[in-house]
Order: sequence, then structure tokens, then C-alpha cells
Amino acid sequence: MSPATTRRTVRPALFYVLAAFGLVSGAFGAQSAIITGLSMLAPRDAYVHAIAARNEPLKSLIPPAELERWSVREAEARYDRRNAAIPLSGVGLILSCLLFAGCLRAMRGDAWGLSAWSLAASASIPYQLISTALAVATTRDLTTIFSAAPATVMMLVAKLQLEMLGALVLGGLALVYFGTCVLYLRTVGVRRLSGDGRTPPSA
Repeated sequence: MSPATTRRTVRPALFYVLAAFGLVSGAFGAQSAIITGLSMLAPRDAYVHAIAARNEPLKSLIPPAELERWSVREAEARYDRRNAAIPLSGVGLILSCLLFAGCLRAMRGDAWGLSAWSLAASASIPYQLISTALAVATTRDLTTIFSAAPATVMMLVAKLQLEMLGALVLGGLALVYFGTCVLYLRTVGVRRLSGDGRTPPSA
């Protein structure tokens, strides 16, 4: 049996579980970063139209004129944060691609993959904090704007609050995952399994 095969058979299950989550997180993170970045690069009118279309399912619960009016105000508030959202999307795309590639190659016993995975996880912690802070700041802006909204658009306010709650929950879970990866990938056992040559294999 070759050394590479031996390393694959002795890898702990947690290694593969974390790597699998990394693949999923990297794929969805890259997709989200591309969608967010492209939407913010669009002209203001196009972005306003996109937000109005996203709120379209609420037209049965909110008078169309009110829905259109407050959708425009929501879009403008989000668009005003584009100078922060666009570079953050670029960073998110890079980190997501690095995480995906790192986890994929680490599962194949590649030492570069382990290093890339570790780097992506470490850098993703401050990125996630900034990303969550931006989401909270944007929602705070929207909360201020919608404080004067009539009762007829409360469903739209509730939708925004659910989005903020979701961002906080996902951000917290992401921080737990990346923190776990950083600590786990620094252990001697994992470095030995990577075959990077810095720690001799056990007998």
C-alpha cells in the first residue's frame, strides 16, 4: 500500500466533515459574492428595479403603490452602502475560492491544500465580522427609514428583520466553523496527515 493511500485511510472523520463543509461554504460564498457584487455594480435604477422585483411576492399583502414606494426607499438605502459592499464582495469571492480549492486538495492529501484551507479560514474570521457588521449597519439604516412607514407595509419590515436575524445566525455559525478549522488545522496530527514534510509520520 502506498504512503498516500495510507494517509487517506487514517484521516479522522472530523477532517472530512470540516473539509466537506468548507466545499459547500466556498461554493455558496463565491456564488453569493458574485451576485452581490454584480448587483451593486449595476446602475441605481437597475438595482431599484431588482429590489422591487424581489419584493413582488408581497404585493398580495401590501397595496401596490405602498410596496413600490417603500421598495424604492429600501433599494436606495442598500445602494448607498455599495462602496463598502463591492470591495467586500471581491474579498469574499477570493476567500471562498481559496477555501473551496484548499479543502478539495486537502482531502486528496495535498499539502498546499491544507495551507490554503488554513489561510482561508484565518482570513475569513475578520472578513465575516466585517460582513456581518455591514449587514447590521444596513438593516439599522432601513429600520430608521421604515420607522415612519404605515402599518400597511409591516410585512416588508418583518421581512427585513428576518433577513437581519438570518445574517446574524449565519455569521455566528461561520465564525464557529472558521474558528474550529483554524484550531484543528494547527494540530500536530493534521499536519502529519498532510504529508508536508515538517513533521515525520508516526511509526
